[in-house]
Amino acid sequence: MSVVPGATGRSASQGTLLALTRSQIPALNVVMSTLKKPDAEEIAELAAVAAAEAGRGGFPWSIRLRGGPDEAMTRTATEYGLTGRSEQPFMVLPLQDASALPPKTGQVRVRALSGDEYGDFAEVLAAGFGAPAVIISSLYTPAVLDAKGITAYLAEVDGVAVAAGLGVVVDGHLGVINVATTPQHRRRGHARVMVERILQDGRASGAHTAYLHATDEAAGLFKSLGFRTAETWTSLIGT
Repeated sequence: MSVVPGATGRSASQGTLLALTRSQIPALNVVMSTLKKPDAEEIAELAAVAAAEAGRGGFPWSIRLRGGPDEAMTRTATEYGLTGRSEQPFMVLPLQDASALPPKTGQVRVRALSGDEYGDFAEVLAAGFGAPAVIISSLYTPAVLDAKGITAYLAEVDGVAVAAGLGVVVDGHLGVINVATTPQHRRRGHARVMVERILQDGRASGAHTAYLHATDEAAGLFKSLGFRTAETWTSLIGT
């Protein structure tokens, strides 16, 4: 959080986290618990903080839970207008199970980016997610992309950027994050090549396990790469 301008965060005694980037993406302003049985009182306490900050700052926020909410958490979410719900498969892959062979790139070139290329990264990621590039670039700044353990990637075909993604290595775990393909280049295998490169680099850096939160549309791709669904997480969001 310290490398994201304006971001703040705190952790409560039972492990509930509050992370606010103040971006216009609800998932990046979140009250979150990684426990299988979250503490409802902590969720409520930090939700009040998030709602107050969001009211002052004009940004959306969400509650994210491992599994689903109980009655008390649902009441808290409803109190703050978070009546929408989405579920995401949490998928994992032991990297010793990933292919040891280099990815078959064909005409696709995947390269790691430096921080000063953050604008190019933001443009492709924004196109892939249908979001304004300024939102992405305000989050993934040069300092973020140059931070230890974080690597941003672009996939290119004949010099044209077609996909982007991130690999984040922390304590031997590789997070595969925000892999997106521009609309006109989808369903051609570019995202697969991107993920193969991220896995390869993560393993080379010493990571032993890869993980990600998948959309329903992307779950099939990750399953074909060897990922399995370990559990399902729930996001409570405004509608």
